[in-house]
Amino acid sequence: MSKISKWALVDSSAELGADVSIGPFCEIGPAVKIESGCELMNHVTIQGITRIGPNNVLYQNVVIGAAPQDLKYNGGPTETIIGSNNVFRENCTVHRGTELGEGRTVIGNGNLFMVGVHVAHDCIVEDNVLLGNQTTLAGHVRIEEGAVLSALIGIHHFVRVGKYSYIGGLTPVRRDVPPFVKFSGDPNAVRGINEEGLKRRKFSEAEIAALKQAFRRLFREGNSITEQLDQLEAEEDLVEHVRYLCRFLRESCQDRFGRYQEMARQDSRQDRQFRRPAELRKKE
Repeated sequence: MSKISKWALVDSSAELGADVSIGPFCEIGPAVKIESGCELMNHVTIQGITRIGPNNVLYQNVVIGAAPQDLKYNGGPTETIIGSNNVFRENCTVHRGTELGEGRTVIGNGNLFMVGVHVAHDCIVEDNVLLGNQTTLAGHVRIEEGAVLSALIGIHHFVRVGKYSYIGGLTPVRRDVPPFVKFSGDPNAVRGINEEGLKRRKFSEAEIAALKQAFRRLFREGNSITEQLDQLEAEEDLVEHVRYLCRFLRESCQDRFGRYQEMARQDSRQDRQFRRPAELRKKE
């Protein structure tokens, strides 16, 4: 049976699973579904069409499913989808999707969102990701499995952060971050293979050695990345992780900004213009 504080405001149409705990001064909207075992501490707000899987913990002042900060958003029935076993620390915000995006913002399983993290509209955060304090994801960002982002990082819209990568603190990220690497600085640079992180993820010594060798060829030997990709991809016995690294880099190189997802954006630059927020237009 759910435990709901008498000072919480839960819409009668909201769906709550077994053993959901909702603390004082929380507000749960009518199109919200929260599965079993979730704990919402005080002053948590959940809005919009939002689905939250089992065993998530939401600390004080977390806001999930609010309208996106996108001037093109027209108030459509977009969604926020959250998996299981995530932790959202104090003051985290996750905004729902937009009509011109995928229509949903998606959070996977087993992620840790530290204090003040912001996940904007149409983002995808896969599984077992760590986002450090005050890290901000702009719209349409994808964070792949196992990535670790340190504190005070700003991610440009349409950027992909590759799996099992590590981004150092205070880094402004304007282009795709390759998988398996350490990435930091301004201007950005790939600093090496994320060896310690890969060991923690139980990568074998042979797999790490293969990634190190690929790193030296791709980033340190003076040839262009595309030439090195041609040579690596021609090798028949290439380790699967190296093959994935090559595929990721190949895709990112297709866009002049180094952001592969930028190529799929639906709003052309000619069509982009300042538009009043949906809340204001409804009052006019």
